[in-house]
Amino acid sequence: MKSICFVVPSFPTVTETFVTNHIIQSKIKGYQVSVLTKNKLSIEASSQQELLTEHRILDNTFAVDFRIPRNKTKRRFQSLILILKYLKFWIRIINVPIRERFSILPFQLHYYNQFREMPVFHIQFGLAGFDIALMKSIGLLSGHIITTFHGYDAHFKGPEALDLMRRKYKQLMEESCYMTVNTPYLANKVKLLGGDFKKIRIIPMGIDLGLFQQDEERTLLKNTSVKLISIGRLIELKGFEYAIRSVKVLVDKGYNVKYTIVGEGTDKDTLQQLVSKLGLGDFVFLVGAKSQIDIKELFEENNIFLMSSITDCVNRAEAQGVVTVEAQAMGLPVVAFRSGGVPYTILENKTGFLIEEKNIERYAAAIIKLMDNPILYKTMSASAKSFAINNFNRETLSSEFFELYI
Repeated sequence: MKSICFVVPSFPTVTETFVTNHIIQSKIKGYQVSVLTKNKLSIEASSQQELLTEHRILDNTFAVDFRIPRNKTKRRFQSLILILKYLKFWIRIINVPIRERFSILPFQLHYYNQFREMPVFHIQFGLAGFDIALMKSIGLLSGHIITTFHGYDAHFKGPEALDLMRRKYKQLMEESCYMTVNTPYLANKVKLLGGDFKKIRIIPMGIDLGLFQQDEERTLLKNTSVKLISIGRLIELKGFEYAIRSVKVLVDKGYNVKYTIVGEGTDKDTLQQLVSKLGLGDFVFLVGAKSQIDIKELFEENNIFLMSSITDCVNRAEAQGVVTVEAQAMGLPVVAFRSGGVPYTILENKTGFLIEEKNIERYAAAIIKLMDNPILYKTMSASAKSFAINNFNRETLSSEFFELYI
């Protein structure tokens, strides 16, 4: 049985369901799975608690701990012993500051030595892979490295930041056998960071079609209450301000709508204040974070999915947007801003509408177009389900990763 070590910054988390999904899919496929993270969280931090428990993922999740003694004398003594033990690897590292070479590096070498026989390391988020790349470069680790970029780990604001990122990622990109991205948009970002075109593979993040499935045909009657929904962290990138302002346009035009926003984040108070300021207390509801089961039920209760992500003040945009596909699999047509990798998750004018960023009038008009046209809504709903099923099946897409593990 082949083993895979998934390396992630934090695990488990509420929002990164695609990471958990792939780990579970790998275990189902027959791989022996372990997870290595610098920030191991409790199962309560996940929106997929049942899946994690069922597949016992946390049993093989380990927090990185170099176990460096606090006592200075003991630390120095153990450091010397470990330097001698791993001398041939220790002397190969030349770019580490001299202080770290004696205080941290010996313990780091000792910790990662336990993974010497691991055949595959799958780095989830490039920022989590620096240690593994360093250990591979000196020969301590021999396993293949596959690095998956998800978006924020490939973001840079300007030329200086780009130059810094290139230097930080240089070793990881050299040691990675493959680098995977979820959309062509993100592929271009990784190329700018120095990624070798020949190593890059575009593999979208798939969804659990066993969970997100809608058998009943969706319809939307004209002149009835319409339920809108969005899901995501409450941060500037997600653009909820513009979705809320679009709902204001709908309400002012006399449409009977209810808009539910699922998620937590730093902008929660700001968004709640905006709702109050616009007099939308009876129309817009911020309901906090929800589990995957809860989200499925909300999809069943709602009619249209609003994907409002934008390019934020630091020039970051959505790399893919898995939740957009989940919504379509449940038969919800999508109204989205044309931002980042989002257009690769929608068939424009067939499963949803793409609007220029922050244009709330056109965004509202697209929603109205669906509300006022029952036949269009029914057609788009059916197309959305078909599109998600045919292009974002988690099992099918996971198999593309498995081919890289060989």
